[in-house]
Amino acid sequence: MVLIPATVYAIVSNQARTYESSVLLAIHVPANDTSVFNALEAVTPAQAVLSAARLSTTTSVARAAASRLGESPSAARGLLDGVTATADAQAGFVAIVARAPDAERAADVANAFAMAVVNLRAGQAVRRVDATIADVERQLRGLRPADRVARTQLAEQLPRQRALRSAQGATTQVVDAAAAASSPVAPRIGRTVAMAAIVAVVLGFAAVGLAHGADRRVRDPRELEELAGVALLSTVPRPTMGDVQTSAAGQEPFQALRACLSAFNAGVEITSVLVASPGRLDGRTTVATNLARAMALAGSDVILVDADLRRPAVAARFDAGATVGLGGVLSGDASLDGALLDVDLDLPLGGRLRLLPAEPGLSHPSELLAGPRMTELLRQLDAIADVVVIDGAPVSTVGDALPLIAAVSGVVVVARLDATSKDAVRVLRRIVADAGGRLLGSVATGAATARGSRGGRSG
Repeated sequence: MVLIPATVYAIVSNQARTYESSVLLAIHVPANDTSVFNALEAVTPAQAVLSAARLSTTTSVARAAASRLGESPSAARGLLDGVTATADAQAGFVAIVARAPDAERAADVANAFAMAVVNLRAGQAVRRVDATIADVERQLRGLRPADRVARTQLAEQLPRQRALRSAQGATTQVVDAAAAASSPVAPRIGRTVAMAAIVAVVLGFAAVGLAHGADRRVRDPRELEELAGVALLSTVPRPTMGDVQTSAAGQEPFQALRACLSAFNAGVEITSVLVASPGRLDGRTTVATNLARAMALAGSDVILVDADLRRPAVAARFDAGATVGLGGVLSGDASLDGALLDVDLDLPLGGRLRLLPAEPGLSHPSELLAGPRMTELLRQLDAIADVVVIDGAPVSTVGDALPLIAAVSGVVVVARLDATSKDAVRVLRRIVADAGGRLLGSVATGAATARGSRGGRSG
């Protein structure tokens, strides 16, 4: 918006100045002998005006103007390039406009062309009247003395023709002579820069709109709330990503998430929560692990299940070694009691946190999670814990988490600001709806600062 007007100003301010001057000619038709005048001039007064306008930009007029300016006839072509003529046939005026790099020069050229037109038109008319007078006199000399009637008629024409001849100088008159202009007509720096500024503003807003429309990533937590169609429960700042938070400041976004999860779903009995995200790097595991810890700190008996059988990460967040886990339980190779791991935490309110990790390298993870054994396992977990938090596989990458959507109390959507695409959030929302699941809220990760819920909707 600044560059365009500045560039235009730099360009136009270095352009050569052009000045313009105009002269106005009045074209008259003598009233004393219209029939003779029409024989000498155009058929009608309007045609006379148009004829005068055409005459103004002819080479003969340009040569006469060059002579009046004290220049050689070879300068006529250059003079013509800067001169235009327009006719107002109804009013009977012809305007001659001259342009030149100098104001005085433009006025002189316009006046020179005007006087050349006046003199040329008068000279042409006089010569034609003279030819008519000579023809009348020749006819008189050829008459016999007995031709009195014809002699009388021709003799009566001579005074009229001589009167008409004297009137030819008034057929073209300068009504308004050209004067030197006080300012150039080009370049018009102020107007041009103003127009450039307007164009720059329009282009600026258009560029912003285009960039906004082309930006397919979630940039603001409020966008996530609109895209997911549920309340924004919390925002997680960048420094807390990838860790299990133990400090009060680090736990604040997740304590807010725990509180808002219940507050915005007051009519829903939440016994199991699937934490889902479109992509792998959206912060889903960070939210799941810290939400489970926050619930345990609040006095709940929590089981955190790592349902990402392709890239398990929950056990590593708590530095817990796991030899068996969810895959072994689902395949029947391990018991649930043998797979659950207690997390050693200082829980003053009597809560408890257990992990059901996942073993990497399992074959057919989708079939394991979609089988009836997984549904039965969730019922067992619900029976032995207050709440089950499940860290599912990324929904947009694989379909492993789809069977869990309808089996849990609800889904919390996680998206990373400046990374997750808007379309991916829309797809996740549609998948949850198509699977018969319930959205409990959304969490924005990777924010500059932590914030709690905006309270925009109840899920």
